[in-house]
Amino acid sequence: MTIHNRPVALILAVFGLALLGLLIAQNTLAIAGGERLSALLLGQTGDRAVSIEYWYAYMPRLAVALMAGAGLGIAGAVLQQVLQNPLASPATLGVTSGAQLALAVALLLAPDLHADHPFLIALAGSFLAWGLVSILVGRRMDDPVSLVLTGMVVSFTAGAITTCLFLLKNQYLTSLFLWGAGDLAQHDWQGARFLLPRLGLATVALLLLSRPLTLMGLGRESARSSGLATGLFSFLALGIAIFVASAVTATVGLIAFVGLASPHVASLLGMRRVVPRLLTAGAAGALLLGLVDQGIQFGLSGLASFLPAGALTGILGAPLLLYLLKRLPAAGVTSAGETLPVSAGLSRPAERRLLVVLAVLLSLIGFLAFYLPAISAEIAWAWRAPRVFAAILSGAALGLAGCLVQRLLSNPMASPEIIGISTGAVMGVIAVMLILPAATAAAQLAGALLGALAILVAILAYASRHDLDPRRLILAGIAITAFADGLILMFLATGDPRGSAVLAFMSGSTYRVAMEDLTLPATMAVAGTAATLATLRWLDILSLGGTASRSLGLPLGFSRLLIIVATALLTASACLFVGPISFVGLTAPHIARLSGLRRTAMQLPGAAMIGAILVVAADWLGRQIFRPYELPAGLTAILLGALVLATVLLRHGAGAGKQPASRAAA
Repeated sequence: MTIHNRPVALILAVFGLALLGLLIAQNTLAIAGGERLSALLLGQTGDRAVSIEYWYAYMPRLAVALMAGAGLGIAGAVLQQVLQNPLASPATLGVTSGAQLALAVALLLAPDLHADHPFLIALAGSFLAWGLVSILVGRRMDDPVSLVLTGMVVSFTAGAITTCLFLLKNQYLTSLFLWGAGDLAQHDWQGARFLLPRLGLATVALLLLSRPLTLMGLGRESARSSGLATGLFSFLALGIAIFVASAVTATVGLIAFVGLASPHVASLLGMRRVVPRLLTAGAAGALLLGLVDQGIQFGLSGLASFLPAGALTGILGAPLLLYLLKRLPAAGVTSAGETLPVSAGLSRPAERRLLVVLAVLLSLIGFLAFYLPAISAEIAWAWRAPRVFAAILSGAALGLAGCLVQRLLSNPMASPEIIGISTGAVMGVIAVMLILPAATAAAQLAGALLGALAILVAILAYASRHDLDPRRLILAGIAITAFADGLILMFLATGDPRGSAVLAFMSGSTYRVAMEDLTLPATMAVAGTAATLATLRWLDILSLGGTASRSLGLPLGFSRLLIIVATALLTASACLFVGPISFVGLTAPHIARLSGLRRTAMQLPGAAMIGAILVVAADWLGRQIFRPYELPAGLTAILLGALVLATVLLRHGAGAGKQPASRAAA
């Protein structure tokens, strides 16, 4: 952080603290009413109802908000330090999704246990998810790419199972949406007493590990050359961070954005050493969540118990992250997570043979989806052909988009949704439903398209000021997506009966696809594919970095813009086909790469066919498993993709993260 930015940081910190203090004072006066403030604060005689409200509802809620924010900030800072990946957060390793799944299962199977011991259930789910990640990673615990990728597999899978349960038993699980969006309401000091000792012990343990954390921040090879057992210390540090995150999740639900944004705030404020960065990230998380919660109670006191604090944190915290991104240095520390892992690689004839095998497999699965179970050709063409075509086109578009965004951002954890196109489409559908209660499918399609374009224009307008720098682009996309996700979660948490329709669209389904609906999305997919073909050589050059790309004569800004537009067209077309399918764009490129398709010209068609295979197979299986009921293709694709990717990781894990740097990102 430059010297002239330090006064700005100090002013922001002082302003935030002053605003938090003012809100606390105003809320205290509002609760006290006509009672003497000193009597209320000292717990002396007075209105007993007011005293109970203040000491057993307001103050525990304030304490829990501050401690939860601090815990998420510290956990996020540790995860990003150890994994050296700006996308790492408590949600990355499946901790929060595991807790949510455990609570959903307990609510269905053992409601009494859920009512009596929600903390233990959430903690058990968090650590079970972490245990599954550890088993799948195995000896590759010191490889950040394999660890984060496996964590996202578990996270997406747990989230998909939870959504499936909600679709099948929504009358029992509706309340989980409010909890899932972050519920800070407290009725006693139990939550604060639960968090305080765990947060304190974890902080002390992390301070004792400050030197190993510092060494791991220099890179795995540098840490090993210094004599550090990186696998052991990674396990310890990640275990502590997950413990803190799971404790917070058990207390207040899913509040994901704080754990992602707070470490970036600390870095942008100039905190480079481990201890100051951890403490600053914790303070930033506490301040961010505290301001949001106090603001809710001050401005929307009548709705404070119903509005999801986690969603509002994303809405209000996103502008702060966008503002601080303006002060991001032009050059930063290269992330170890920015190296794309590959397998040993196939020869060119072997790559071509593999593409032929994938094409045959796609044809076979498409044939099965079209004809099984057997019906007449006329009915199959009228009812199944649109679904099969939509599944093939959307899966291929997402596979291509995933390759593009991962190579553009040089980050193996990036996916098409990182730039917010899918979220914008969902927002457009919600807007149409609110404006037109009897909205037709065509109106919802138009809303999805306009919403996707609005998010794309907003991100491009912001990132274009900095030559579309990938770091700024990815963080701007995360911030704007968090803002939009917060609005969506608030809508779902209101209990609006139209929320089920929104959730069905979000889960990704081919159920309502008709042949006439395919024209616009197919045109967009063709345009995105054409733009992709024009960027093949640029994609290879961009992997060398911005400086090297410029020295080779690459028009950096224009090439990045064209790749972004191609990604947006492909992602939006897939979303218009079947709704947002989040996991295919992340999974398909990795399966193609780990299968040996190293070169860009081979990986792109391979990822496209793998994506198509996943979505077509998922749509067909979703129709067969619970006949006559159906599971949405998007949810089934997550489960199927997670199974395939986990198998590939187990078989090729030794080569996923231990390739020499010179062989990465072919």
